[in-house]
Amino acid sequence: MSETWDQTDGIRQRQYRSYQEYCEHQVSKLATLDLSRYSAQFRSALAKRIDALSALPRGSTVLCLGARNGAECEVFIENGFFAVGIDLNPGPNNQTVLTGDFHHLQFADGTVDVVFSNALDHAFDFKKVMGEIRRVLKPTGLFVAEIVRGSKDEDGREPGAYESVWWDHVDEVVTRIQKHEFRMLKRTRFSYPWNGDQCIFEQGNR
Repeated sequence: MSETWDQTDGIRQRQYRSYQEYCEHQVSKLATLDLSRYSAQFRSALAKRIDALSALPRGSTVLCLGARNGAECEVFIENGFFAVGIDLNPGPNNQTVLTGDFHHLQFADGTVDVVFSNALDHAFDFKKVMGEIRRVLKPTGLFVAEIVRGSKDEDGREPGAYESVWWDHVDEVVTRIQKHEFRMLKRTRFSYPWNGDQCIFEQGNR
C-alpha cells in the first residue's frame, strides 16, 4: 500500500490510486486484528466517557461510524440508547453493525440524535464525511468525535498502516469540523485505546 502522503495545513492525506483501492485497503484491516481483549477494555473505557450524553432521553438514536465489531454500539445500548453501527467490513454474524460507508450513509435526512466516531483518521474525503454527518443528524443532534492525538501533540503518535488521513494536532481536526458549522460543547482527554480527545459538537444553523 502506498506510503505517499500529501500535506496541507497540518493535515496529511494518504494517496490512493482510486476510491476502490481505498475501500479494499480499509476492508482488509479486520483480518489483521484480534479484538477479543480490546473490545472488553474499550467498552469499559467508553462507558465512563459518555456521561455527558446521560441527559438525552432513553431510546435516543445513535449512529456509530467505523464501528467494526460493534463494541461502541453495545455500550450505547447498555445505556438505554437505540444504537447501530456501520463499517466497510463489519465481519460475519455482527448483530449491531451494518455494512456501510460513512462517505455515503444509507439513512434518511435528520433522523439521528447522536453520531459517534473514533474513525475520522480513516476518512478518504473528510468533507464528504462531515456532510453526511450533518445530513443524517437531527437539527438538535450531537456529533461525538474521539480524535487520536497527532504527530506533534503531547502524547501523540504517527499513523499506522491503515490510517488514510493524519494530522499534526487534534486542533487541526477540530477546526475542520467547525468549518462545517459545528460548535464544540465539551472537550475531554482520554488514554484508551489510544491517547486522544473526545469532542462533543452541536450543529450550527442548518
